[in-house]
Amino acid sequence: MVSVLLLAALPLSAQSLPVAHSEPAPEARNVTLCDLGKDPAALNHELVRLTAFVRHGFEDFTLADPGCPEMSDHFSVWLTFGGKAQSNTTYCCPGENAQATRPESLVIEGIQIPLVIDTTFENFTSLMKLEPDTTVRATLVGRFFSGKTQTPNGSAYLRGFGHMGCCSLLAIQRVEAFEPHTRTDVDYSAEAGWYENGGCDSESLRYLRHVSISFADQETKAVIADQRLADSGVRPWAFDDPMRVAVESLKVLYPKQLPVLQKVRRTPRREVFRWKNGKKSTIVVVIRPYWLSFYAKTNSVAWVSTTVKEEECR
Repeated sequence: MVSVLLLAALPLSAQSLPVAHSEPAPEARNVTLCDLGKDPAALNHELVRLTAFVRHGFEDFTLADPGCPEMSDHFSVWLTFGGKAQSNTTYCCPGENAQATRPESLVIEGIQIPLVIDTTFENFTSLMKLEPDTTVRATLVGRFFSGKTQTPNGSAYLRGFGHMGCCSLLAIQRVEAFEPHTRTDVDYSAEAGWYENGGCDSESLRYLRHVSISFADQETKAVIADQRLADSGVRPWAFDDPMRVAVESLKVLYPKQLPVLQKVRRTPRREVFRWKNGKKSTIVVVIRPYWLSFYAKTNSVAWVSTTVKEEECR
């Protein structure tokens, strides 16, 4: 069973320091999420600055970067705010409340974590409240905690913070900048179709494909490759034919069948299709992912199939 280390707000030492001789604030070390993943222990307790995608939703407040092919699902970084602020993230355990504040400023492993509350921070947290499930490109300064190595099932993971003690941790001290959500043609969600419901027996549901940027994997790299093929003119239909994108993704999974899709939901940034195949129902979610816009040659983002799941309809 995975042990869970909670983010405890511990009281500060009663010893006071002379203000006149206080040391200047340390400079943050510029890193990438890839750097953290390559050697987490070497950067443990470091004050770092990095730019990455912030994912926030149910049981999720994490960093992601699809440009880190060497990262694995054995390493992930949970986020929390320093100071007394909380992030309104539902997870186990105990989660964080956006309405309440901590009674004391956050202290982790004997290190006090301050927080700069300025206009950028207020706008950033307002965006997360407005979009409960979202992905934001942001530049953060924070203290990194690598966590402890655990070996469930014989594989080594760095854990100790966040949902079920899943992750390493970046305790945010300042939100330096973030990309505002101004586009109406891209899907900003973090779940990428995970919660789309086909209406069948959920107990028999199985995911055939789910592409998100929580981990760098072959699926994510394939999506970036599809965007580049669309940009080059090899797959120009991917810009304006989401149904064809859905059909093409099913050809790999059902090579000897010809799926007939029914559109069940449509927005400017997401289309959901259903294929009824006997007692089974297959749902395909096709979106224009916001994060993919950072890999597009122009302003146009291709439609990509991010979620395919099959359910047994009885």
